[in-house]
Order: sequence, then C-alpha cells, then structure tokens
Amino acid sequence: MKELFFKLFLASLILTACTQKKEDDLQLNIHIPQVNLNLDPHKMEDAFSMLIVSQIHRGLLRYSSEGEILPDIAESWKESDDKLRYTFKLKAMSFSDRSPITAMNVVLSFARIFKLQAGIAADIDYIKGSNEIRNAKDMSQFGVKALDADTVEFNLAYPSALFLKHLAVVDCAVLPINNFDQILTFDESGAFSGPYKIQSFNGKTDIQLKKWRKDNQESSSPPAMVHIFTTTEDPMKLAIQNTTDTLDRDLVSAENTEKLKALGWESVPSEITNETFVILNPKKINLEARKFLYSQVDPLEVVKLLLDDILKPAYGLIPNGFSGVLSAKEAHGLKLEVKKYEGPKVSFKLDFEEGSETEKKIAEYLMQKWSSKNIYVQPNPISKSKKLERMFAKESDAVIGRKGVDYPDGLSVLTYFKGKYDANYFHVNDPKIDSAISEATKEFKTEKRIQKYKDIQIQILKYYTNIPLFFGSRASGLWSQKVKSVPSHPMGFHTMHLEAVEMRIP
Repeated sequence: MKELFFKLFLASLILTACTQKKEDDLQLNIHIPQVNLNLDPHKMEDAFSMLIVSQIHRGLLRYSSEGEILPDIAESWKESDDKLRYTFKLKAMSFSDRSPITAMNVVLSFARIFKLQAGIAADIDYIKGSNEIRNAKDMSQFGVKALDADTVEFNLAYPSALFLKHLAVVDCAVLPINNFDQILTFDESGAFSGPYKIQSFNGKTDIQLKKWRKDNQESSSPPAMVHIFTTTEDPMKLAIQNTTDTLDRDLVSAENTEKLKALGWESVPSEITNETFVILNPKKINLEARKFLYSQVDPLEVVKLLLDDILKPAYGLIPNGFSGVLSAKEAHGLKLEVKKYEGPKVSFKLDFEEGSETEKKIAEYLMQKWSSKNIYVQPNPISKSKKLERMFAKESDAVIGRKGVDYPDGLSVLTYFKGKYDANYFHVNDPKIDSAISEATKEFKTEKRIQKYKDIQIQILKYYTNIPLFFGSRASGLWSQKVKSVPSHPMGFHTMHLEAVEMRIP
C-alpha cells in the first residue's frame, strides 16, 4: 500500500512539474521603462499603460490587427436610417469575478468617461447629453440607455462617420460599475472584462497577468501568463539573458539584431504610424520666437540625420497612410521664411529622454538651428518618466515628444487638440478648432472629410506650439524564439491584443 501511495505521489509531482513547465513556456515576458502606470482605461495617458489596459479591459467593439472593426462584448448592432441611433446586443459574458456584463455596466462606463473628461470624451462628445452628464446627478438626459439587461442604445446629437471606430478603442472599455454613486471609483485589483486578469501587482513595477477566459480572436496557443516589468537595464542584456521576450519598441543595432536572429528571434512591422515632434510652451516662448523656431526646422534634414529609411518626414499631424496627410507643399506657407529673430531675448530648456540616442541627436540638431543672438537653448536630458510627467502636465518649456494613434483614422490625432480636455497637452485652445473637428466627424464623404482634416491641421499648426519632425519609429519589432507568430501592429505594440500572439509549444 505504501509503495502504491509513493508511486501516486511521484506521478503527481511529475504532472505538477510538467504543468508548471508548460505554463513557463507559455509565459510572455515584457519589459517596459520605469514610468508611472495608470491602469484606468478612462484615465490612462501613456502607451505602456495602454499595453496593459488593452489586455484586461475591453469594450463593445475591437480592432483586428488589420484595423477591421470586430464585435467584442457586443454580439451585434443595428443602425437607424438617420444614423442617430445605434442598438447593441451584448454577448452572454461575465467579468473575471463571474458577475455578468450588463447593459447598465455599459451605460455607467460611458457616463464615467464624460464625468472624468477622459481623452476619448473629446472624440465622442456627439453622444447626446455628453456635456450635461458632467454635472448631472442622474442620467435621465444621457443619450446612452439600457433597454434591458443585454441591450444598450446610443443616441447621437448628430451623425458621425467615425462612431463605430471610436467604440472599438480600449478607452471605451466597460467597467464593473453597478450604480451611479460608484461612477468615479476605480479598483485596479477588481473585475476585468478582458481575457486576462491581474494575478499580482507589485507597486506598479511588476505585473503578472493570467489568462482566465477564451477569446474569439486568440491564437491556437496564446500566452497563459504575461509578466510585465519596469526596468532601467539594457534591453539587449535582458534579451540575451532570456529575461524579456520582446524588444519590439527598442532600438537595436544591426549587429545585435543579427545576434538575436541567430538565437531564433524574429521581427514584425511595428510603430510605423508614431510621430515625433517638438512642443513649444507659449507661456515660456513668445509667438514671434516660436515662428522663428518652427521656420528653422526641416523634417527632411532630421530624417537624413538619423540615417533610417523607415522614418518619413512629417509636415503635419496625421501619419502616412491615413486620410488627411499634409504634404511639404501644403504646409510650406507656415514656414514664413523667417531668417532671424529680433524680438526680446528668450531662454528656455529643451527636455528630451536622456537614454535615447535618437532624441539626443534631434536635440543637438535643434540647438544648432535655434541658437542665436537673442535665443538661448539649454539641453535638459531627463528620464522617460520625468519627461512624460512634465509633458502631460504642460510644464516643459520645450520638449521632444512622441505619439501614436489610438485608432486607424486621422481624427484620432486631431481630437487631442480640443481645448477643454486634459489630454490636450499641446497648448492649443481654440473654439473654432473644436467646432471644425466636430464638423469633420459629420462628413461621410471621404474626399470632403480629408480636406477638412488638412484644414484643421493648418489651423492647429498656426499656433506654432507643435513642430512635426517625422513619422515612424526605429523600434526593432523583435520577438523571442518562444514566440511562433505575432500579428503585425503598425500602430505600435501598445495596441496589440496579446491573446493573438502564438507561443511556440516545445
């Protein structure tokens, strides 16, 4: 009897070890810089928070890796003939605590977006009652209604050609809010609607995600666990040590790329739509000086300086491949051919990321172009987290920034310039621009909407607080030998759904 017990015990140990080995093989390890993460989908601002949020929270709709709109929490939807009413039927789904996802959860989540004045609120403020709900004590006038437990209706103040695109971004995630009094609360360790839930969360520096439900778009062997950790260590060192499974967003030399490929690493297209730009603070730099600084920058010179064919000069705000891209000719009138600055003396700091060779080269180029008799530029290399903190708080005199797109349409960039929203850190606050953006969403004819997008960009750039540099990224797109396939993600890996990654089973 003792011998039989021992054999059973030994078999259980072997089974446990095999199960643990399989889970380890199916764990995806991702490093990110040391930044201040915010896992509230309605309040997040940076790409690294968005990466995590996209796995644990989901909305009515979602995007495929090709940018196609797919149902997510919604099973189906109907559109009225006048495009002012949309009715969504929800799937029979639950949050990770097994409580059902209801139409009222959807209603309260959208009310919360407008209460908080979240970044996405600037895009979807054509929903009826969006302005009134900010100060309302009930939702009687709100245009999002629960018709029954699994049916929700959206009523729009005017038709929007982008409504479904807006609903597919993770910023419109559905949270487990059950009554109006809870609308402003958020629990990072609470229930999740995405296919992953937070298993452990160590002081915002080490996050373990565990897959808890199947997803219609998942691969045949998705990551069972995702370990995301912040670090200041050299990414190449982490890769060689098998501590991280992706250098997707990192700059990797040709020599190191070859070393990793020899170990089985492969690369996929990533971050093609990201824009790098300079933000000038009008409280620190007067308009005449800003016009001079703008006129001295040649995006083509910047791209040639960085010696990377994937980078494309930016003359406007909308990335290449999207509707409304500005050409050099269309933006030429903004340059004004200002040869010198003769106004009062201006002295300011230029913030850039101290660990980025790319930003260091850009800073050197700008200081060479800008420094003159009446303009003194002081380089200010700081950590990524500090730079982002200062940029979002609009505290920088001047800062080299980067931004991706939230969904595949040029408007996703333009709405960040709406004046009344906290997500606008570009120092532009113009009711005429706000109105023009709203009008553009009403235009269903593609050619007319493209022209509106171009006109809006010119209006924004005339404030001379934003200097476009280039689109694209020097990111490697590299993934380790543990990964069999990764969907292409031209908008950046922060827009990926990690359950679509296929792990290599030994």
